[in-house]
Amino acid sequence: MRRPLVILAVTLLAALMAGCSTMEISNPFTNDPLTGGVDTGTSQLLGVPTPAGMQRFPTHGYQTAGAGGAQGLEIFRGDADMGFVAQIMFTGLQGQGWHLRMAQRKGIRSVYVYERGSTMATLTIERETMGTVLAIWVADRMPDGATLPMQENTGASGYGGGNSGSGSSSGYSESSGGGGGMNSSPKPGFTESWGGNKGGLQERNL
Repeated sequence: MRRPLVILAVTLLAALMAGCSTMEISNPFTNDPLTGGVDTGTSQLLGVPTPAGMQRFPTHGYQTAGAGGAQGLEIFRGDADMGFVAQIMFTGLQGQGWHLRMAQRKGIRSVYVYERGSTMATLTIERETMGTVLAIWVADRMPDGATLPMQENTGASGYGGGNSGSGSSSGYSESSGGGGGMNSSPKPGFTESWGGNKGGLQERNL
């Protein structure tokens, strides 16, 4: 009586193993919207060092010529703390004559606006499951009374091509996850600073 049960158990186990071998279990990393990352240490648009360990994703950006120099979009991603990324960029831009005009942060997202002459640079930093994403937007400052342009920047001249450079920050998905020691539930009015009291970067949570 026990022998038929053993045979039945072995048969069921074999069938289960065969079924598992044919199952297609999706890899969560195959849905990564950022592809084609390259190692680099400098922003092509800003000409300043970028945080160590961050890769640039050329196909998700674009570059054109503006009155004040190169303008467009650059996307970087790497395993770096948001505050560290912000401070590295602040130090590099300050050394090149850029002035910080706005700095806001809430949870896993932060935005910084810099100005130099007639050129504006907007940096957004967001912590995602697979790392920290840095988006750099650079463009000429629009005159007072300018109308809202409706066309999409395609990056016909410069790297990236196609229509990747849309109005969104590279099309990468918005994530509610966090990591790298970031506080996803900041207290209203909380102020955080990096770099000490000498030229450090300060942020105010909304």
